[in-house]
Amino acid sequence: MSDTDREILTRRIRDSVDIVDLVSGYVRLTRAGSQFKGRCPFHEEKTPSFYVHPVKQFFKCYGCGAGGDVFKFVQLKEKVDFLEARRMLAERVGINLDLERHSPQQGPGKSDLVKANEWAQRVFRKYYEDPVAGEAARAYVARRGISDEMVEAFGIGLAIDSFDALLRQASLAKIDPAVLVAAGLVKERAGGGYYDTFRNRLMFPIRDVMGRIIAFGGRTLGDDPAKYLNTPATALFDKSTNLFGLDRARAGIEAAGQAIVVEGYTDCIMAHQFGFTETVATLGTAMTDAHATLLRRYTDRVILLFDSDSAGQKAADRALSVTLTGGLDVVLTHVPQGKDPCDYLLSAGEAGFRDVLKAGVPALEFKWTQVAGQFLAGETGPSRRRAIEAFLNDLAVWWERGALDPIQKGLVLNQLSKLLSLPAEDVHRQLSEAMRRTRHRPFSEPRNAESGDTVAERHETRQTISAEQEAYRQIVEVLLNEPDYFAAVGDLLNPARIRDPELSAVAVKLIDLLRSEEHFRLVDLIGCFDSPRFGGLITDLATEGERHGKYAETIEGALECLRVANSARQTVRLVDQVLGGHKEDERLLALAANARNPHFSSAKARRRHLN
Repeated sequence: MSDTDREILTRRIRDSVDIVDLVSGYVRLTRAGSQFKGRCPFHEEKTPSFYVHPVKQFFKCYGCGAGGDVFKFVQLKEKVDFLEARRMLAERVGINLDLERHSPQQGPGKSDLVKANEWAQRVFRKYYEDPVAGEAARAYVARRGISDEMVEAFGIGLAIDSFDALLRQASLAKIDPAVLVAAGLVKERAGGGYYDTFRNRLMFPIRDVMGRIIAFGGRTLGDDPAKYLNTPATALFDKSTNLFGLDRARAGIEAAGQAIVVEGYTDCIMAHQFGFTETVATLGTAMTDAHATLLRRYTDRVILLFDSDSAGQKAADRALSVTLTGGLDVVLTHVPQGKDPCDYLLSAGEAGFRDVLKAGVPALEFKWTQVAGQFLAGETGPSRRRAIEAFLNDLAVWWERGALDPIQKGLVLNQLSKLLSLPAEDVHRQLSEAMRRTRHRPFSEPRNAESGDTVAERHETRQTISAEQEAYRQIVEVLLNEPDYFAAVGDLLNPARIRDPELSAVAVKLIDLLRSEEHFRLVDLIGCFDSPRFGGLITDLATEGERHGKYAETIEGALECLRVANSARQTVRLVDQVLGGHKEDERLLALAANARNPHFSSAKARRRHLN
């Protein structure tokens, strides 16, 4: 396939993927005029600064600077290169890339692992439905009260009691064992060869928010001491950053305005069976910061529902810490009588389960009860004072990490005042003292997702470059918004004279596109570059140009600045020929340009004021 054909196919893939549909699989988006907004998936933020433009088909975060088209979004979110992102999106829209000749990859890509997992799921389902091989698995599911509808909905399967059953099926399907190893489905033997990871286990496919199978969880059907076993960490899967059932729970979470978090696969499935479709489950770990970040895309309220045993209580304490740090409204509750949520739902039904949820305790109250129980033991005076100090010391850590905005802090102070039976002023004073005792970590400005530059650093760079360089930048900004001005720019837009190599590269591609007869689109320019870094730069340029506006005035001032700079440059060369030994001084040229073009200087000053 020729490069031209490959470019045409790439454009076809891009045009076949709606960016709002793609991004909404990862981010809870709400309409904001002609755009959609949400919390950025690439950095932590409390106020949404991430926007998706459905007409122009690009995204932009005004906090960290990330931006680009559908390919750049997948590259940043899935941490893959351009070719892998292209393959993933091609599969999403059903475009076949088999005819292309790609350069060799370093091992299987993420799309290969997804395919392997989807294939394994079909094998596990076949074993589960087999009249003989799946009898014990089906009997276990029936004993747990899981309906056939839920078995089908969640894709429950079976890994039979064999060391090489999956391997033999892979051989028949001509699947390379190396792909299965990379997917965590088989393991390598020390002496050579392979063996199945999952044996004699009920299999629960773990899907990401897009519905792709990224891993499996297996519940033993025998006497294996490892009751549950997950796929090991792969390029697709990290149990600390994923939640079971989230793909099915997203709509329920948004409808209910909350998420219910449980510990087990069957707990989650049974909750869905009884109509609590906002339920998800952790994957054998306590709740993590990544889990809190993931849930915040869909809701601000979380109910943590754990078993009433000691392990569940420890998990609840950890979950409390990370969710408060994540800025969520957290309620904790547990099922009574030593049961797990699955069994409790079967015995108490929907009404009993709702009572458990209503009995939840706000996170701060839960934590205070824990701390107070360690110190007070029915006493007052010094013991109470130590309990309050310990409690506020814990809270100071969360305060220092910047998880709570001013409004949340005010609400927390009021809650603490009621909990501790102290005036809010006293609570604030003691909390401030506790904060001074903790190590202070200064606020970190949002950074560009690819380059690491802060927004302030980018603005500072903008303010210190020469007038001529600023003129080039402003011309590019205008052309990205109003390409018809290209005819007025002529030969004065010379990418070779742009000192910023990335801006120069953008200008080169922009000129090529504008000289073609095709209608210019911003996403086509973004698509000229594989690196997400350029997606951020191009969307920066486009949005700053749109914000500044006054395109005709900006073009006129910038072109005059370039003419003056060119004239000054010729003058310096003549002087150099006469006097010798002097090199061009770009700072002198910039000063000359500013001095002879007050219109541009004032426009530039206005731009800096806006920034």
